[in-house]
Amino acid sequence: MAELPGKLFFLFALLCPFLAQAQGPDTAARKDSAIKVAVVQNGRYSHLLYTINSEPLTNATLKAVLRSYPKSAEELRKGRRQQRWALALLPIFVAATIVGGTQSDKQRYSPGSPFSKAPLPFSISLGAFFGAIVLATTNNHFGKAVEAYNSQFK
Repeated sequence: MAELPGKLFFLFALLCPFLAQAQGPDTAARKDSAIKVAVVQNGRYSHLLYTINSEPLTNATLKAVLRSYPKSAEELRKGRRQQRWALALLPIFVAATIVGGTQSDKQRYSPGSPFSKAPLPFSISLGAFFGAIVLATTNNHFGKAVEAYNSQFK
């Protein structure tokens, strides 16, 4: 009779890995269908809802599914790279603006605009500012990643 609890414990210990695996997220079963996008209207705001097999996806699950396919994973990497470049241009904008302001302030009593007193720093500042805006607003790699993932089902 004393052997029964030991055998039950041993059996339970053998089944624990299977129980833990059964609790994990089920992303592998969802890879067999295309990702669909629906626009959900919530008052005056609209949101995008991504679904597979008519089941809504969380952002983490959507990114995990997109990373599982090589072409869509590459598009996600391109999008992250473009975001990094946009963020890297902002300190350049701030530094060039400070340098330009300092140079034009040294020539305070000479005629002309601050831009004509320090054209190079202000040109770098404007280029970095507008470059960051262009990079941030033209980043459509997430949509391209969804299209690349869906291309395997066509």
